[in-house]
Amino acid sequence: MGSRRDGFTLIELLVVVSIIALLIAILLPALAAVRGMAVRTQCQSNLRSVHQTFHAYATENRGQAPLGYRGGRKQWNTMVYSGTAGIFVLFGRLYPADLMHAPEAFYCPAETSPGQMFNTAENPWPPGPDGDPAANVQGGYASRPIIDWAFAELPPRMPRLDDLQHTAVFADTATLPDRVDSRHRTGVHVLYGDSAVRWIERDHFDGPLGASTGIDPAHNDHQRQIWDVFDQRR
Repeated sequence: MGSRRDGFTLIELLVVVSIIALLIAILLPALAAVRGMAVRTQCQSNLRSVHQTFHAYATENRGQAPLGYRGGRKQWNTMVYSGTAGIFVLFGRLYPADLMHAPEAFYCPAETSPGQMFNTAENPWPPGPDGDPAANVQGGYASRPIIDWAFAELPPRMPRLDDLQHTAVFADTATLPDRVDSRHRTGVHVLYGDSAVRWIERDHFDGPLGASTGIDPAHNDHQRQIWDVFDQRR
């Protein structure tokens, strides 16, 4: 009678392990690409939700919307609440208007920097008197830096959304290189006044972005150049 063999030989086992390792090596990049696409799709959906919420605000405020920047710094265009001044500004004007029912939509799902994420120790939620009244709270997306609010609760006037149909209105934050690095890295999503969302490759605005080395009025022109690129890529 022939001898009975149970199990695998060492060579057979090594072949199986090698095949599994090869399959994993093939599948992991594909899974990462699928996940990245899902995150980008969610980011686009968030921007559209933000735009719709601003439209709701504008409907109740003679077409005006709280777009702009603070303190003479065009890079300072994401704020919700100033704990220093104790006021809601920019995106934050939607909060006392009871329009931020889904605040997670105001934050990019790809963000890895706690200071720009939703409800972290560095960026807590809810803002203002409902949370820590001394904490500064940033939004996750950037407003077009169209009007300087200085350090006031409201500017002398706010832009009308209807006047911005053909320009970029909101975008992933592109104030500093590390703000792009901490999110999608290779580019940003931009929403235009007609509700279209475009993906803008970093190569198109990396010059002024790289020259923008700090949140300072000296870099206002770099920020203007970045938004000019967004407009041109519509």
